[in-house]
Amino acid sequence: RRELPDGGARPNAAQFKQLVVSALRELHGEVGAALPVDVLTYEEKTLSAILRVISSGLVKLWSALTLLGFYQNRRCAFRVLQTSPFLLALSGNSRELLLD
Repeated sequence: RRELPDGGARPNAAQFKQLVVSALRELHGEVGAALPVDVLTYEEKTLSAILRVISSGLVKLWSALTLLGFYQNRRCAFRVLQTSPFLLALSGNSRELLLD
């Protein structure tokens, strides 16, 4: 999830993908920018997304997003809420599951 502490422009899905690629390029160069990252879902209201990356690229992606501090000359931060090797595991939180 991306956070904008001082408000600012909210990127659409294409701009969000470009932001991810530019964060990878800034930290890891062209090799990082070439990392295949897919934006599976993007919620513009909450600035939340589900990204898919190969397991060997997870550390590069995570570090690039964590170290990114600005978007359009405004402070921003990424917060990784959950990771999983299985897409189905991201669909819900078992700790919030109500059992009858």
